[in-house]
Amino acid sequence: MVPSPVMDVEALQTYFAAERLTGAILAIYGVVILGAVAYLHQTHTAFGWGLVVPLGLLGLGAVVGGSVLAIKTGPQLEALLALAAPELLAQELPRMQKVNANWVWLKSTWSVLIAVSLVVLWTVKRDGATGVALAFLVAASSAMVLDVFAERRARVYTAALERRAAE
Repeated sequence: MVPSPVMDVEALQTYFAAERLTGAILAIYGVVILGAVAYLHQTHTAFGWGLVVPLGLLGLGAVVGGSVLAIKTGPQLEALLALAAPELLAQELPRMQKVNANWVWLKSTWSVLIAVSLVVLWTVKRDGATGVALAFLVAASSAMVLDVFAERRARVYTAALERRAAE
């Protein structure tokens, strides 16, 4: 039986198209966060300042990380499409298995940050701490949402790679 390269190409294109879209959405999200930071910076309150620094870092990270993800995805896909199926599988399958192995740690980290943020919100009655806790809650919740979608996408792509490798 001759393996069909179309399944691989479709799985590859679907995965990387979603990666590019994720990068673009993340960059736009970062710009929105930075807009909120610009507004909060003008408030000159402890609560506002508690939000400004962590949200500013989140916004910058989202703009830079999202832009890099969106920009690198096209060339990465082109390089993979230029490979023969055995080389593509030899490169992508171990990479995706490593990616998938990290989801439990990432989601655990975001869960702990969410829990700690909620505890601080409920127990610490200082405006600056409340701002910081809210900022970390936004950051960790955003990361959790992003990673839940990314995990689902990665598992589908990995399954397609594994099916191809078994042929």
